[in-house]
Amino acid sequence: MGVMKSRKSIYFILNSKAYEVTGEQCFLPLADFLRYERSLTGTKIVCAEGDCGACTVLLASVHEFDKGLLKFKAVNACILPLFAIDACQILSVEALKYENSLHPVQTSMLNQFASQCGYCTPGFVCAMTSLLEDSILNKKTITEKRAKNYMTGNLCRCTGYDPILKAAMALPLNTESLQKRFSNAKQITELKKHAKIPVEMKALGVSLFLPTNLKQAMKIKMNEKAVQIVAGATDIGVAVNKGRTEYRNVMSLQNISDLWEIKKTNDYIEISARVPLSEVQKYFKKVFPEMDQMLNIFASPQIKNSATLVGNVVNASPIADSIPFLMAQDAQVKIESAKGTRLVPIDKFYLGYKKLNLKSHELVSAIRIPTPSKHDVLKLMKVSLRKDLDISAVTLAIRIRQEKNNISEARIVFGGVGPVVFRIPKIEKQWLGQRFKKELLLDLSQNISKYVAPISDVRGSKEYRNLLCCNLLKKMADEMI
Repeated sequence: MGVMKSRKSIYFILNSKAYEVTGEQCFLPLADFLRYERSLTGTKIVCAEGDCGACTVLLASVHEFDKGLLKFKAVNACILPLFAIDACQILSVEALKYENSLHPVQTSMLNQFASQCGYCTPGFVCAMTSLLEDSILNKKTITEKRAKNYMTGNLCRCTGYDPILKAAMALPLNTESLQKRFSNAKQITELKKHAKIPVEMKALGVSLFLPTNLKQAMKIKMNEKAVQIVAGATDIGVAVNKGRTEYRNVMSLQNISDLWEIKKTNDYIEISARVPLSEVQKYFKKVFPEMDQMLNIFASPQIKNSATLVGNVVNASPIADSIPFLMAQDAQVKIESAKGTRLVPIDKFYLGYKKLNLKSHELVSAIRIPTPSKHDVLKLMKVSLRKDLDISAVTLAIRIRQEKNNISEARIVFGGVGPVVFRIPKIEKQWLGQRFKKELLLDLSQNISKYVAPISDVRGSKEYRNLLCCNLLKKMADEMI
């Protein structure tokens, strides 16, 4: 980064106290830091992969202000590396109680006898506090459906969900918001100040970079070998915890403020690399309601508050839930390098299993999605072993554009039945000019084995996947027409 001033530490607010952390501690999972470095043992670690919610805490980033104040949301502390909370404020469960009384969420849990063994309770309390915070700030009532949605990422092994739901339904909306309660202008100023200074440090032979703009990021990509790009860390955080990989030369996109934006023009919607999926989902609710529904079962609120759309795309899994949608919408991948910007159609971005049309000195800065047409009909389907929070066995996306009662554009996309998510262009071309009718989908269902060649794995046999493809097309025929 040349002569530009840089920091050698991570700066954040934990509960109401500022911390500056250096060295190898920066690579610790946040949950480990809370428990073993600060003795805040209310945060539990069970699965260590962001599934059970026992480690839930509340996080507010300086890059996501709400009316000039910090916006707290639930995240999994077990997979979140400490460097990813730079310029953030964290609230652990210990911060919620008042000086002489419990927080209303804690009181409601107590009144409803909603704690059995108690191990999961702090995570439930934090998730429920996130629900209450959203309800207060957005003047929403707490329905059973909203309560269940907010707690899909929390497991109670004592099967005590009924009293927990009753506790959520009984939360008082006249509670003081966390946003107001923990508002501290001096601390926010310090967070902003630190967020503008890049981080460049090394510990145990591992380099860590937190650039503050794309120009700095491109310079790091040019000068450093094998740089790991980290955004929400919901994938690499799990892999590190399970010993399948380790942090090497890491560049976190945490403090590049431009990458937290959703941009809209008449022609396209551009979702930048650091926008959390929870914010993407809010935006999609009106623009792409079908994808909004898919995101409901994609992951827990804690994961969606950290994970990013760009991360899901670059992870390049053939069972990624966002890629079929993006491919059906003719999305483009926006790629940056020191030489400039290039746009790659997403169906040309995948060259093979986990192999990308991306050079070592480049990074993906955004996904650009063409503005949907009023003539479009989009349908997304996913089959997994369980409904919520599970990886896919097979995914299917179909988009049809009809003009003057005939198909003017067709996209048929399958995931989970090959090394990459892929389209079936031969059929797409055959459908052009025809009236969209059930027979097109039913004919394709009978001949689908000509176009897909799945393998057998732990999620299902190749025969099962072929049958799924056939049945999903039949289901599409009933629901789209």
